[in-house]
Amino acid sequence: MANFTTTQAYESSSESDNEMKVDQSHIQRKPIARRSVRWVKEKVYSDANDAQNAIKQEKRWSKYYTNKSRDGIKVHYRCNQVPFRGKQCDAAIHLYYPNDSSEVLLFHTDSEHDHANLTQRKCFSEELKQHIDELFDLKLKPKKIYEVLQEKKIMITSNQLKNYLMQLRKKKYGASTINLGNLENLCAENSTVPQSEDETFVLSYHVQYEDDIDDNEDAMDGENKFRFFITTKRLLEIASISTRIHADATYKLNWQGFPVLIIGATDSDRKLHPLGLAVCSNEQQQDFEFIFKSISNGVDQIVQPKFMPEVLIADGADAIRNALKTTFNNDKIVMYWTHMRRYVDKKLSNVSFRQEILDDIDKLQLCESEKVFNKALSLFVKKWSQREHDFLQYFENEWLKTFSSWYEGYNYFIPSTNNSLEATNRVIKDEHTFRERHPLSIQEILAN
Repeated sequence: MANFTTTQAYESSSESDNEMKVDQSHIQRKPIARRSVRWVKEKVYSDANDAQNAIKQEKRWSKYYTNKSRDGIKVHYRCNQVPFRGKQCDAAIHLYYPNDSSEVLLFHTDSEHDHANLTQRKCFSEELKQHIDELFDLKLKPKKIYEVLQEKKIMITSNQLKNYLMQLRKKKYGASTINLGNLENLCAENSTVPQSEDETFVLSYHVQYEDDIDDNEDAMDGENKFRFFITTKRLLEIASISTRIHADATYKLNWQGFPVLIIGATDSDRKLHPLGLAVCSNEQQQDFEFIFKSISNGVDQIVQPKFMPEVLIADGADAIRNALKTTFNNDKIVMYWTHMRRYVDKKLSNVSFRQEILDDIDKLQLCESEKVFNKALSLFVKKWSQREHDFLQYFENEWLKTFSSWYEGYNYFIPSTNNSLEATNRVIKDEHTFRERHPLSIQEILAN
């Protein structure tokens, strides 16, 4: 500090002053022995603004606490080169605002700064950072990284590692939370079709702000909405020759709390080929229409052939079925057999002949053609119409009139379950997130 003259000195024990008001009063400090602090007046400022601006320009002092007395107010500042919690640097300053003047007096202690080795104490070494970065790139879980460091006798707390990994993940993939404006910008930045067939890109996106004025049905509720679909050129090529598609949401893998929706197609050998993934703020008909149109338009513009699926394997939700019909003029859906059986089993929980009925339904599911199914069904209805009338009425309304596409012969070479797609969801969760329920950043989705 320049231009200081020792004009006045006095002794105080300000740290233990009864009138002291600490900004962070919730922090409990252990009792410490009183120490005598010698304050030296350094400079007089004409007003408060000049004094405060001078302190800000030094960028080494942080406001600590305030003392009020009958003569004026003292605002104490600590050296910000040391953490707030723990032993403070002996060097300190305070501004004195006398009640009878507009001038502000700057005082400092006669002690020197005593934190020369602070940087080495509080920061990770570059070697340790590089080592953690390498373990992170190997897709190890934080717990495993911590165990590896402990085995190598590297002393680091779990909280220190957690905080560093959070910073590292943010540096590599961006913030884990994002607003609509940033989302729209990120989608736009990643929407260019790459040269590589296996590089991911945002095929299409839509962001709807609550204050946007629009006449379409999608904007009637006046809420913020977003949708985006991510794929690659190779996956679009697969889509161009696919006729059997799967759709399912995995709630164990989410983005900003919204489920990631996986779209895939199965070949004649019933093997699944992912076509891309989408994240939508809702799961209504308009959202599934967006997904189907995204694939259709992407195939048409990038690959050229038309995308015309013949059948959709899904859970029978009205939103998916209506979206398929609106987009492709086709409402042929194969109902997941496992879902159907789960619902029926639940309905039979209080029925006397529960297991016998389930056995008969299992046999119905194995029917290899519509003709065989109808014949076996008539026998099933005849057998149970008198003994379990209420259940049979439910079964006919729900699984014959509304959803009757759950038996093997409904469509040849079509999987009757969604196990392959759910297995893909599991692979994404286990091999690319290592979390039970992991929120991804859009950069992380693109990277993986």
